[in-house]
Amino acid sequence: MTVPRLSERLECMLYRRKLELEIEEIRPELNIVRNASRELRSSIKFKRVLQAILAVGNALNRSSFRGGARGFQLEALLKMKETKTAKGGPECPTLLHYLARVLLRSDPSLVVFIEDMPHVEAAARVSVQTILASVQSLVIGLKQVAEEIRVSQKMQPVLNDRFVAVMQPFITRVDSSVDALKNMAASLDTDLHSLLAFYGENPDSPDGPKPEDFFGLILTFSSSLQKAALEVHDTEARIQPPTSKAAFEEITSQVAGDSTITRSADASQNDTLKPPPNSQSRATGHSVGRGDLDQAIRSMRVGKRRDRAPPRPLSKIFVDGARTSRIFD
Repeated sequence: MTVPRLSERLECMLYRRKLELEIEEIRPELNIVRNASRELRSSIKFKRVLQAILAVGNALNRSSFRGGARGFQLEALLKMKETKTAKGGPECPTLLHYLARVLLRSDPSLVVFIEDMPHVEAAARVSVQTILASVQSLVIGLKQVAEEIRVSQKMQPVLNDRFVAVMQPFITRVDSSVDALKNMAASLDTDLHSLLAFYGENPDSPDGPKPEDFFGLILTFSSSLQKAALEVHDTEARIQPPTSKAAFEEITSQVAGDSTITRSADASQNDTLKPPPNSQSRATGHSVGRGDLDQAIRSMRVGKRRDRAPPRPLSKIFVDGARTSRIFD
């Protein structure tokens, strides 16, 4: 017996066998990246940290041409730990330590801003380009199966040929799932472009960051900031209260009093990045209690991550397909 179009049909059969497994692998990763994108876009604390960095930079550079800046590239976040300070004292050897000290004195919860983004860590491990390519491959594969069914229906009937009888119901059953996955991937791609543009990156540039690299940058900065904050806290606990540091106190008072980093009543309603207000206009902020500092320090020491994303699902690629396996329950 000769099987018509054997190689094409084998491809269709392989596609049918792997489709559901691949969908169950891809969908959770799309969800992780989508959630991370939304968390990063909406994080009030991260925006306030960025505003604090801008305020610190403008305060330090107020007498130079670099003062009065309205923004900066996020890649500068990783350079802060390499920038030495001249008058910060032993507890503030770098600009990152200086920032950590300012945040600890104004609102310690900002140091652990990453706790508002429980999916960013997992998203930094997902290759978005690979996932989107996998979705596109599934969409193309479904079209090829549909085309093979159409070709088979036009051919001379072959005895006991059940290809169309098996594959036609399969196409009908999975079409909506593949279409939903395609729409989900397209929506995610749009969200990521919007996120990168929101934070000043060019998503269409060949030199622009990949989404996973962007998430990794935020994660690395968060880790470095928390480490610096712990070092500042521990150093200050060991040494006597410093003598007058006029330059430091002057800049700290300017930055800590700025409404971009003081805890204001309507902070949760601010969903856009804005340049710091004029230094002559100060918003009244609530005082930061000792409990806030203790909670932030405790959170940094134990590596707390609130609402951590659930573990990624077990891959089914090695499951033998037996229905007795719990993976199908």
